Amino acid sequence: MPMKRELYPADWNQIATQVKTAADWKCERCGKQCRKPGEPFDTHSRTLTVHHIDGNPGNCSPENLIALCAGCHLGAHRRERKQ
Repeated sequence: MPMKRELYPADWNQIATQVKTAADWKCERCGKQCRKPGEPFDTHSRTLTVHHIDGNPGNCSPENLIALCAGCHLGAHRRERKQ
């Protein structure tokens, strides 16, 4: 699902980095260790992303954000579309 950048706050990159750092660069759903900044790219499956639990990219409160690996993030969006 492509990111609609205009829906996110201007400081989204900083917010996302804080969430990933707080999760120690591990998926908070499956526990997979993902690439940290500066590590070479090896596979998309080790890319850590930040998911908005309520689906609203403008709601960046800490309790609404979760660090997920690419696979878990895709799964979260698939579940949301089925609802």
